[in-house]
Amino acid sequence: MGKIPQFCYHCRLPLPKKPFTAKGLSYCCYGCFLTHEITGEEGEEGEALWLLMKLGLSTFFTMNIMILSYADYIYGFDESVSHILNYIMLLLSIPVIALLGLPFLINSLRSLSKLVLNMDTLIAIGTFSAYILSIISTVKSQKQVYFDTASMILVLVTAGRFLEANAKARASNAIKELLELTPKEARVIKDGVERLVPSELIRKGDMVKVLPGESFAVDGEVVEGNSSVDESMLSGESKPVFKTRGSKVFSGTINIDGVLIFRATGVGEESTLSRFIKLIEEARSLKSPVERLADKISSIFIPVVVSIAGITFAFWFFKEGINTAILNSLSVLLISCPCALGIAAPMAIQVALGRAAKEGILVRTGETFERLSHVRRVFLDKTGTLTKREMRLSSIFVVPNSNLNESDLISICASLESVSEHPLAKSTVEFASQRGYPLLQVSKLKVSPGMGIEGKVNHLGETVYIGSMRFMRKNGLDPDRTVTLEKERLESKGQTLVFCGWGKGIKGVLGFSEELREDAKEAILRLKELKIDTVILTGDNRYSAKAVAATLGIESKGELTPEDKVREIKKHKEVSVMVGDGINDVPALSAADIGIAIGCGTDIARESADINLLGESLEKIPWVIKLSRETRKRIKENLFWAFLYNTIGIVVAALGFLKPVAAALAMIVSSILVLGNSLRLQKERI
Repeated sequence: MGKIPQFCYHCRLPLPKKPFTAKGLSYCCYGCFLTHEITGEEGEEGEALWLLMKLGLSTFFTMNIMILSYADYIYGFDESVSHILNYIMLLLSIPVIALLGLPFLINSLRSLSKLVLNMDTLIAIGTFSAYILSIISTVKSQKQVYFDTASMILVLVTAGRFLEANAKARASNAIKELLELTPKEARVIKDGVERLVPSELIRKGDMVKVLPGESFAVDGEVVEGNSSVDESMLSGESKPVFKTRGSKVFSGTINIDGVLIFRATGVGEESTLSRFIKLIEEARSLKSPVERLADKISSIFIPVVVSIAGITFAFWFFKEGINTAILNSLSVLLISCPCALGIAAPMAIQVALGRAAKEGILVRTGETFERLSHVRRVFLDKTGTLTKREMRLSSIFVVPNSNLNESDLISICASLESVSEHPLAKSTVEFASQRGYPLLQVSKLKVSPGMGIEGKVNHLGETVYIGSMRFMRKNGLDPDRTVTLEKERLESKGQTLVFCGWGKGIKGVLGFSEELREDAKEAILRLKELKIDTVILTGDNRYSAKAVAATLGIESKGELTPEDKVREIKKHKEVSVMVGDGINDVPALSAADIGIAIGCGTDIARESADINLLGESLEKIPWVIKLSRETRKRIKENLFWAFLYNTIGIVVAALGFLKPVAAALAMIVSSILVLGNSLRLQKERI
């Protein structure tokens, strides 16, 4: 059984419950079908030209109908001439009804068969009622006909749908641009021979060569060469990233100045770019509460409009006759078509999701955007989030009488920590590598998130514990006076400490110095401008936390376990954000109203987050919050305009002050205003 499509084939926006289907493809509306057919694709130029001709032909026939209609109205021909003109207009209107009217009629009949009314129903009822009545009047030699009205309405509405579909497609350009990042072919080296092969045929383990200026077709690990790589389309950061042997490379990024050979590790749907696109599409398919509310209002609104049109017809029929009744009820149907209401929220959210994606920010759902706009407090992890990931091992203290030297202590610590992703662990391993200290055989490793790591170092024959002071005490390793004094001395310098011990005591202390990220101060300043309180939550010692907090002018809470972080977040009633990057941040990311995973955090952290920052710029945090607020503002403006337009329009049309053609034109203008207001988010300065 084939997979049920979730997105419009043309604009890639989520499909409504009752999509428009044609030629086995699903569209969110007839306008998207028309636009796709007119713009065409490779191999479909002939069909696309024919559809463009249909719109042009309909416009040509309609203009002739309008000329004849106004000529009769202005010059007041006698009845015999008027009847001839009516028959000519009937003949001219047949192509317009066949080319443009039938799709509306077919779509509305499909909906009626499922007991559902949609926007096409209003247009079909209005235009075909006027058209059928005009045929009857022509046959009976009556003067009043509405061929001009029915034809012009179809041309205007179809043109409006075409413009609307193009605007919606512009909102989806982010995905289209991402899809174009992957090259169609790549150089694969097999048995020493280099061949150009289609990118989709690359398999895990294949060796791929990339020349300067070329894009990476799949994810991989560099095995040969040095080069700078532009990762801006994924991370949003313009600074090139240097790659050498062992570096990770990602699909869609661009090789700048060197030749690289890499081993493919993520291909097809497993590549970073494919997963990124998939998550964006999932975000588009999930409706926010305000979108669901608009849909509910629309579903109620259409039957109400049909009822109002019926009442209008009855009122004017008894007051002035059938001609006035038809025109006024038709105006009610057209002016109240809830196109603007239906796109008020979705368009703004889709544009915002696309713009965020271009900045390397993956927002998982539209609902996340809505919640984010109400944020009043941001909690930040310290190490690896506010500070650089690469902490420098600046102090090494070996406890006297421990029978150890610096080399022994670092080798033991680095051996256990080589399996950890924590920035402190990575710094220790890197320090050992630079000094040439050997890594020892270890076993029975166990990680305690937010506290430390334990395992057996084979030549010691004992379980070694590395981590915080709390972790030491939990495992029965209390500090002696020497360790306590050294701890106080190093902490007073703002260093982050890691203790190492086994047997009955602590054997050494490692002190790490950290640097704030270059953009940390600016990010905090922008959060303050948005009137958002910021607090550091960290498992590191309180002295280190206070030193960073003092530099940034914010609050801090140190020596917290993952459970402590969760309790701290839940204490506050305001809508909150937690920003983190590591495994020990996962509970806090889940506990906050919105979790943001920054940079190259672990996969599990990203899965637990509502928003992923693919780059490491902290300034993207206030940026995306401001974008969410601008999006909420656009939605409010759109909904206000849609409700105001429909309310005033229905009253004016029901009172007989609005002609059907003017109503159709007003409907198009209303939709274009909503679309234009939403598309402003693409260029808005955030």
